[in-house]
Parts: sequence; structure tokens; C-alpha cells
Amino acid sequence: MLCFQWITLQSYAADAADKHGISQVSASRLGGLVTFISWLGLMLAGYYNGYLGGKSGGPVGPYWIDWFAVGCCAVLGLAEDLRNNMLSPRFRLFAELAIFAIAIAFWPLLIPIDFGLPGLDALMAVPVIGWFLTVVFCVGFINAVNMSDGANGLMPGIMTIAYSLFYLNTGEFVYAAMMTACGLFTLFNVISGRLFLGDTGAYGLGASLVISALYLFSQDVFSAAFLACLFAYPCIDFVVTLIRRYRAGRSIFLPDNDHLHNRIHYHFQRWLPSKTLANSMTGLLVVFGSSGLALAGYLNQWWLVTSNLWAWVFLFQWLGYGVIFYLTGLNRSVSQYVVES
Repeated sequence: MLCFQWITLQSYAADAADKHGISQVSASRLGGLVTFISWLGLMLAGYYNGYLGGKSGGPVGPYWIDWFAVGCCAVLGLAEDLRNNMLSPRFRLFAELAIFAIAIAFWPLLIPIDFGLPGLDALMAVPVIGWFLTVVFCVGFINAVNMSDGANGLMPGIMTIAYSLFYLNTGEFVYAAMMTACGLFTLFNVISGRLFLGDTGAYGLGASLVISALYLFSQDVFSAAFLACLFAYPCIDFVVTLIRRYRAGRSIFLPDNDHLHNRIHYHFQRWLPSKTLANSMTGLLVVFGSSGLALAGYLNQWWLVTSNLWAWVFLFQWLGYGVIFYLTGLNRSVSQYVVES
């Protein structure tokens, strides 16, 4: 927590107050970097105290390629955080494709081939096609995480819930360490609003999430339907955003402030006097309505986490997103298009 506070006082890697269309105070983009340092510190402490070497040795265990992918994505994001717009969106996209192309080629276990849908399973079983689609999915996911980062507590809250469920169902120390690091960041982010995950966190932690999810799916720990519920918001918002920008004739790479969390925040800031409170309420509401629903279902034992019945919850999340997106767009007069300086 002291590191989080110290980094907000530094003049480098600062985010403009209006960058995300939500935040109204200047903030640091290095929250993801400090979260990574916290995670690695906990991992080091766990190693020296004998907590590592869990049951499966899954992601961030003996599989060096996972470290390669997560580390390269984090470094790619850090370069952008330290000097905004140093790397073009196209360069970052191709770099991410190259990273995951290598990672999936070396670790084909991550290619999902057992969805229970005969046509899709047969398609994914073709090595080249399965490899290609998995690479595209991984790149799309970390960009979805990057698009969703902005409201206080939104993506770090989703990450905290995800790593908590990963830990509860595997007992792996690596997930407990990340749950703790993300949980501390979420708390600081919600209270202060002066620290974002930045591209380091979005790319690096996003890569860790997607690789962990694919690995745990391959080990039959979670069903694809449950994972879809868990990561509903970034995935749904990503798809809707691409469609919305394409239909409007805009580049799908350029940012705007018409995401669902932007629309919700527009109304919260009219009702709440505190800039930070309106921002944090937006993030927490989205978390509770998306990943929080998966957590509630897990704690109340709606179904097993390996069940495909979670697809009904995912469908409900799609419908809920659509309804709220429409209602929050009524009488909204703020600009919906933002170009980074």
C-alpha cells in the first residue's frame, strides 16, 4: 500500500484527468507495475516458505512459456505507460499476436478442444485452425481488459474475484498471491482513484488471466460457460465496442468514451457530489453485476463450476448489458468520441 501511495506522487507515467472519460483527477498509469511487483514479492516469500509447488503445477509453475507470454505482454504495456503513444496500436497488436503465436505453439495444451459442441470441437481439433483461433482469442481478451480499465475498481475487482475462484478450486499459491496483490490494488484504487492498472496491468495481468483460464479449462476445473460468466463484462463490452465503432465509421483502434461504464458514470456524477465516489460506484456496480454474479452463484452453489448451465447466466448478462446500455444512453449529451493527445 505504501508503494501504491508513493507511485501516485511521481510525475512520470501520469494519466490525463479526462483520459478515460470517467476520471476527473490526474492519476498514475503504473498501478499494474506495482501489482506485478507485489505479486512477485509474494511468490518469492512463498517460495522461501515452502508454499509453492501445488497440486498441478499449472500456470506460472514449471511452464516457462507462461512466464514468457505474461512478461512480454507486461513489458509491452510498460513501454506504453512510460511514454504514451510511443508504440502505435497496430504495432502493439502485431506484437501481441507474435507473443501468443509463440506461446500457444510451445504449449498446445491451451488450445480448447472440448466445448461439447461437435462442429466447434472438430474445428478446434485441427492443429493450425485451433492454434490460430486461440491466438486471436487471447489477443482479443487482453485488449478487452485494456478497454474496460478506467473506472475505479472495475478490472482489478474482476481480477480479484477471478483469482479468488481460481485459488478456491485449485489451492495453487500463485493464485492466492495474485488474489492478494489485486485485492490490495482494488482497495487503493477504489478509495483514492489516483492509480490505474495502465497498459502494464491490462496486458500483463490480462495475459495471465487468459492463460490461466485456458489451462484450467483444459484441466476440467471450470467449464467454458462459467468462465464466460466470470469475464462477461470485458468480453461483452469489447464485442459491442468493435461493432459500435465499425458501424459509426470510426477506426476500431481509436478510443472513445461511450462504453457502458462511461454511460453509467455520466449519471452517477450528476447524483453524487464526490468525483471519486461516482467513479468508484461505477466500477463496483459493473463488477457486482458481472463477475460478482458468477461469484454469488458459486457461493450459493447454483451449479457446479464445470456445468454448462452457466450459459444461461451468461445470456442473462448479455441481455442486462443491452438493456442498461440503452437506458443509460438516453438524454446523454457528453461527447462520445475521444482522441488521445
